[in-house]
Amino acid sequence: MKYVITVALLLAQVTLAYAQYPGDNGNPVPDEDGPTIRVIKLESSIPVHQFAMPVKNIEVIAIADDSTNLGISRNRYRAINTVSVPDKPLQEYLQGYISKKYGDQYQQNKGQYLLCLVQLLRINDHRSAPERSYVRIKGATFLSPDNQQFQLSCQFDTTLVDADKHASRDHSWNMARAIDMFMTAADKQKVSGTPHSRQEIMKIAWERYQQPIYTANHYTDGVYMSYREFLKNAPAVNNFTIKMERNKAIVYHIHDDSSRNVIPDPWGICYKGQLFRCKWNNFIPLKRHGLAFDIADRDTIVYLKVTGGQIVDAAAAGGLLGVLLLKAKDQTDGRENYFVTYQQDLLDRPYAGMIDPFTGELMF
Repeated sequence: MKYVITVALLLAQVTLAYAQYPGDNGNPVPDEDGPTIRVIKLESSIPVHQFAMPVKNIEVIAIADDSTNLGISRNRYRAINTVSVPDKPLQEYLQGYISKKYGDQYQQNKGQYLLCLVQLLRINDHRSAPERSYVRIKGATFLSPDNQQFQLSCQFDTTLVDADKHASRDHSWNMARAIDMFMTAADKQKVSGTPHSRQEIMKIAWERYQQPIYTANHYTDGVYMSYREFLKNAPAVNNFTIKMERNKAIVYHIHDDSSRNVIPDPWGICYKGQLFRCKWNNFIPLKRHGLAFDIADRDTIVYLKVTGGQIVDAAAAGGLLGVLLLKAKDQTDGRENYFVTYQQDLLDRPYAGMIDPFTGELMF
């Protein structure tokens, strides 16, 4: 097995038409109406970390943008997407595994209460030779002597890559490895910051998903210059147009006097209520699932004509919003599957499937 590890300091229902997947070790069943679904059980026989500090209990709180979806895999050679889901609610999924694997180390007469806040758990895979599976876990841990007031002890963000001929079927093993690294990082007595109650920690974690983009009934048309503007649902530029120049899409700000200037590097745009991430001279359509912004299914996209530098609605739109899509030659596999690029140390990067809720970058 080969691993590439990067470590940094520091909800939702999805209703889609899926075909059933027989299990973590089976093969996906094609479905003409949508992606396949694969149920991932979190089971592993790996040896786990033995805590140096006494621990009375480990409690998991899962506050993630999508608690029903572990990730979307895109087959490199066939247009079949696979959605991986846990076999139970995410918090129960993680709590059950951690209690089972680490519970025999609990010491009731001494030690600390360990609270683990899981902010992100995502998996992905490549099913072409060589196969690769990916897992990312992001979270924070807190310690308390009385199970009432907790102090921050660790912030954690790790991506693991497993390269093996059966890697796409080893997600459970890969997730177990990532969780064990999380527990290893949490095994320290050092704490910092102001003590908080469990309820206060949850409230702070939920504040990210109370931004206007998550609560608005509609999205404001315009050009977002930054991820912050996107979160605020407040584009800095409301009057804009797009022109094709030298095979690139150039976004122009149109001023009140009809003059215009180039917007060199917009974060994204909203056009007739449809959101797009601007990347590599491309407009990547986004679709919200619960509190996650996923890359939209290309099958729902109707192309637009570009005439005289203006975006013009396609006559055959049929109620669907059209969108101008350009080829991102250096960042796709030729099927308009976008690669994750913010982790340049990954030798074979996974396909992007969503917007990272913490940075606004594409992630799997």
